[in-house]
Amino acid sequence: MDYRLLSVAAAVVVFAGAATAVALGTGGRDHVAAVEPAQSEAAEMAVFVCSKAVTEAPCSGRDATPQQVEAIEAVLRGLPQVNEVSFEDQAAAYERFRKSYAGNPAVLDAVKPGDLPPSFHLKIKKGGDREQVNQAVFRLEGLHTVVDRASPDITKVPTADDLKWQVSVFLCNEGTRVPTCGAGRKEGQAATAAQKRAIDKLIGTSPQVAEHIFESKEVSYERFKESFQESNPALVDATRVGDLPDSFKIALKNEMEGGEVVERLKRQPGVAAVVYQACVPARHTLFIDFGLDLPATTMCPGTG
Repeated sequence: MDYRLLSVAAAVVVFAGAATAVALGTGGRDHVAAVEPAQSEAAEMAVFVCSKAVTEAPCSGRDATPQQVEAIEAVLRGLPQVNEVSFEDQAAAYERFRKSYAGNPAVLDAVKPGDLPPSFHLKIKKGGDREQVNQAVFRLEGLHTVVDRASPDITKVPTADDLKWQVSVFLCNEGTRVPTCGAGRKEGQAATAAQKRAIDKLIGTSPQVAEHIFESKEVSYERFKESFQESNPALVDATRVGDLPDSFKIALKNEMEGGEVVERLKRQPGVAAVVYQACVPARHTLFIDFGLDLPATTMCPGTG
């Protein structure tokens, strides 16, 4: 799984009621990000291209070249499933962003015009195969991520168990392509037994934590199948137990006071990602609308 889908995928599974992250598993399978349908007249799918603000691979802090943007557009306009293609440059995206976040000065101050990636917005023909659209573009050079706003996966209602845990700590899996898991090597390195013990001790001794549990990839896989078998059987068929990471779930004494333990866990060896659910909705909306991922401390002051 490409690092470009890491944050949104973790957010998606929280909303979907399956507190696991397929995206944090091995690097051998890519899936389009499924998101909440837009409330406005936004296009059904968005294809974000690389910008300097996207520091993770494959963008690595580089703008997509004009040739790469042209190549992506040519592929999109040639797809039989696509009815309409429109392009939004950084200036237009920034103007729309300023209007959307006019009441949030902390977010406005944190984002500059060049931070927002350019994007293509697609209208899909009735009955068009959306997965074919994703498969046609996700390996193109200069691509940041693809967002499908019409996926049914997000409509699931979270269970009481999902709502209990405010923080999910996803551990490195074999092949996880993120920097903290050895992404600079040929493959990422799975969290070791010693690293898992250290993470467990850090969580258990943190004063902000009321309760925590360890969830193996086997248990996560069963929960994943239950959540997606009906709405996305193709995704279930393409996913194996080993694709999912082990994880810890944390219940906080005060759900809005977990920033300290979250920041410590992010720096802990063996940790691929930490999802602080107190700020997931706000970060999720920003990502699906603008292809931008800001830290929780910026999106939700007081949570970090």
